[in-house]
Formats: sequence, C-alpha cells, structure tokens
Amino acid sequence: MAASVGEILTLLNEIAPPELAESYDNVGLLAGHPAWPVERVLCALDLTEEVVSEAKAAGAQLILTHHPIFFRGRKNIREDDTEGAAVCALIRERLALIAAHTNFDSASPGVNDALAAALGLNDVEAAPHGMRVGMLEGEMSTAEFVRLVETRLNTRARWYCAGEKTIRRVAALGGAGGDFFEEALALGADAYVTGEVRHHEALAAVGQGLCVVEGGHYETEQIAIKLLIECLQARCDALQYNITVIESRLSPYQRQTI
Repeated sequence: MAASVGEILTLLNEIAPPELAESYDNVGLLAGHPAWPVERVLCALDLTEEVVSEAKAAGAQLILTHHPIFFRGRKNIREDDTEGAAVCALIRERLALIAAHTNFDSASPGVNDALAAALGLNDVEAAPHGMRVGMLEGEMSTAEFVRLVETRLNTRARWYCAGEKTIRRVAALGGAGGDFFEEALALGADAYVTGEVRHHEALAAVGQGLCVVEGGHYETEQIAIKLLIECLQARCDALQYNITVIESRLSPYQRQTI
C-alpha cells in the first residue's frame, strides 16, 4: 500500500512528537505537499545539494533530516549560498522535506538514547532537554574515557578536565549542548559528553569539577540517524505501507577521525 507525505509525517510525529520541540525550532513538513505519494525516504543529518542529488538518484520522493532548513529567518533564497542552493535543488527535483530536530532530541527513544547506547552506558535515565545520564560498566581514567568516546563515535575529541579524574557516571547530550553543563553537574555526572562547547562553558564546567568531552556536533548526532530509520521503517511495515527508508551515504564535509 502506498503512503503520502502527510501520512509519513503522522508517523514521524508519533516517533518525535512536535510538542517536544524547543520554541525556537523549525520542525515538521518544510517543503513539498502532504498529498504527494512516497515510496522511498532518504534520511540524512543535513540537507545539502549533494543529498538532494543522492535522493533523486535513489528514487526517493521524501528527504528526512535532523537539522531543519530556515532555522533562522531568511529574506531570500539564493543559489549562491549553501542553504539557498539546497532549497532550490529540492524544489527543482520536486522532493518533499521533513525535519525532526529538537523533538527527536527529547523523544524516547531519540538522539540521546542513541548517544548513550554508543557510549555503552547502563541504567540510563532521562533528564531535561533530552539529556541522558548513565553508568559505565566500570571506572575509567580520564584518558581511557576520552579514548572510549573517540572509538565509539569515530571522532577526534577535545576534552576539558582539571587533572586526572575517575569517570563512572556520564551525562550525554548530542549537538551544541555546552550550555547545559550545569544540568550534568546536578545529575551527579563525573563527565559530560556533548557535541560543541564554548570556551567560557568549558572553563566554568572544569572549575566545578566536571570533565567535559567535546565529541563533535556531527558525530554525536549522526549515530541517531539509524535509530530514526528503524523507528520509521517499523511503523511503515506495521501499516503495510510499501515504503523503503534508507540512510544517506554522504557526509557534509571531510572529517578528522581516529
């Protein structure tokens, strides 16, 4: 049985309820028409011209991204800037676009469940802003823990810590989560793994005894795309929709990894 863009959006709203999105966010159907038919969905972290070309080549009618377009107000759609070019390509190819951003961050399961699982955390608890906190299987030194993060996320991490520290309880928040370090402290975390940390945030966190590991915005969220695909495919299959959900093979840039 075929499905429409609007029916896929309904399923995604079950996976990542839009009411979970932060007030500043831009989620849901961002391009296309709810009545358009869908047989194939391409999932990616970001919309780029290359992702549009990939979707077209794969026979997809719908692109599902984590990061939305029009995140900040635009007064033009020009092809000489990155987002504008991607939007123009999307329109030319008559593809629909849905974004599940901070609503998928806070969903259960969601981005931060995938991050906690990648880090091997046990007894994971949900916390505000979608943060997850859990326990490592055993105690680790700072160096051992940073190496774990780098290996599990396939990244080259930056870390901030005042001397050697024993790590057991870990808080995790994908993306730009540096300003939530105080929540990690309140949860009793020894270490906090997030995607991006500003200098003054790192300074304040270290001053209060927290070890902060900056794993990369892309790396701390890309791992959740497979979870999103699994959740959507399972719902499509349950309703006998003839839909195939696939993952983008592209990275928006060359990344330095271990």
